[in-house]
Amino acid sequence: MHTTTGAFSAGVVQLRRDFPAGQAGRPAFTGGHPLTYGEFTAAVDALTCRLLDLGVRAGDRIAVWTDKRPRYAEAIVAAVQAGCAYVPLDGGQPAGRVETILQDAEPVVLFTDRRRLEQLAGRTLPASLEAVVTTDEAPEGPGEPVGDVCGVPVHTWEDFGRVRAGRVTILPALQPSDLAAILYTSGSTGVPKGVRISHRNLANFVGWARTELDVGPGDVFANHASFNFDLSTFDLFVALSVGAAVWIVPDAAARDVTALAAGIHEHGVTVWYSVPSVLHLLTASGLLTPAVTRSLRYVLFAGEVFPIPQLRALADRLPAGTALYNLYGPTETNVCTYHRVRPEDLLRDTPVPIGAPITGARVSVVVDGRAVRVPGAIGELVVEGDCVTPGYWRRPDEPAAAFHCQGRHPTGDLVSYEDGQLVYRGRKDRMVKLSGYRVELGEIEAAVLTHPAVAEAAVVVKADPQEGSSGRIALYYTLRPGAARPGLVRLKQHCARLLPRYMLPHTATCLDRLPHNANGKTDYRRLDHEAAQPTAEPAGAAGK
Repeated sequence: MHTTTGAFSAGVVQLRRDFPAGQAGRPAFTGGHPLTYGEFTAAVDALTCRLLDLGVRAGDRIAVWTDKRPRYAEAIVAAVQAGCAYVPLDGGQPAGRVETILQDAEPVVLFTDRRRLEQLAGRTLPASLEAVVTTDEAPEGPGEPVGDVCGVPVHTWEDFGRVRAGRVTILPALQPSDLAAILYTSGSTGVPKGVRISHRNLANFVGWARTELDVGPGDVFANHASFNFDLSTFDLFVALSVGAAVWIVPDAAARDVTALAAGIHEHGVTVWYSVPSVLHLLTASGLLTPAVTRSLRYVLFAGEVFPIPQLRALADRLPAGTALYNLYGPTETNVCTYHRVRPEDLLRDTPVPIGAPITGARVSVVVDGRAVRVPGAIGELVVEGDCVTPGYWRRPDEPAAAFHCQGRHPTGDLVSYEDGQLVYRGRKDRMVKLSGYRVELGEIEAAVLTHPAVAEAAVVVKADPQEGSSGRIALYYTLRPGAARPGLVRLKQHCARLLPRYMLPHTATCLDRLPHNANGKTDYRRLDHEAAQPTAEPAGAAGK
């Protein structure tokens, strides 16, 4: 198969092929399913051939819903290489939410596994689907599907990726404005919304990271984030672009500190990127010994505020030469600012700055409609430049859509300048970050309101300093006339059919009525004062 050399400078992201001799035998992925660069490239090329055989066109969507492993990465890179946009789905998302996303994205191919495919039985799949590819079951014959679902042929991964020897395929010419991914985030109306990511966006971020960080074939990146989380674009695309190895952290080990520490040590991880809450769990566990951390060259964090005491404790456990980075940016910009943590930052009482814009990004602090640079003046952070995504998938009426057409994104985050650096001051609206995930509290409320016993619902986030987490989801609700009161466990079970685990409420309080302000809207500040009949989750009952 003949392809062109990937060129990030051209504003597109492709699988790099100009590595020095011997790179084909070097590890691309380590861990439970190791692959060399030669094996990975061959697998990606084979999948790309089959996608092109299906007649995919620029901008077509390829959805992936399976466990985190190199095959997930193969599907992602093959989709991008074929000129399609990948639509990553977290392996643990409920089937109802997956169905909603598939109907919205309308992919032409779904990469999944038999267990998850069975979860979609009886649900409506989009008419756009031309093939489903699963990771299991042996084919009955070369090129033959192993069955069908809703009339769509189902292939095994091995058979779908089988390519005739000597096959030559010309890859489509990609443009910076072409769609590379659609990342679905929480939507305030209760429906997930897709953020469109262009090749220009990805290439800009990857180019900045390669310039800022001294990384290469000798490095090992830990991919902790789910592939539907924008943090994963760093782990995957930066690592593969420089010939580094990637340790894909299995889903089951994502918050298992023993497994994480063992993996860092066993695989010699040099580059770690995750949300602060995971780093805090590792620090508090006492497992970050000198033997475990000695390989770490870069530790980057993003997605939520890192409390200074926790950051200081982490820094004390890292080698003296390890660089700490605070990266900032909503999904609509990926990373748009960064700050390398300095020794003096660890002496602060408030969180470290979010810093200065990356290459290709321009930022401004807007107060009353105009940009200001007065130190201490708090305003909304507005981002412009190549990092700003084209906007939302099929949502032209979104409030931010008009700004995206101009290459601008009002983040809704409040910031100010401090010694020339941007400092985060909070949110304008009710979108929050929990364990690094962006969560619209309105989506949780919408899910609760589908319970037949619930009349009204209000959700807030309460700080939980004892656990060092980013907060706990507190639900307040009222009952429909004559309805029996559901407890927390039943409400969580109900919501789990609609929401991912990190969006499930931790406490639930039934009220006679929700407090309202003069405008008739829920008064969230008064919820605690009118609380009654708490059904808080007892200690040790998580997940029951």
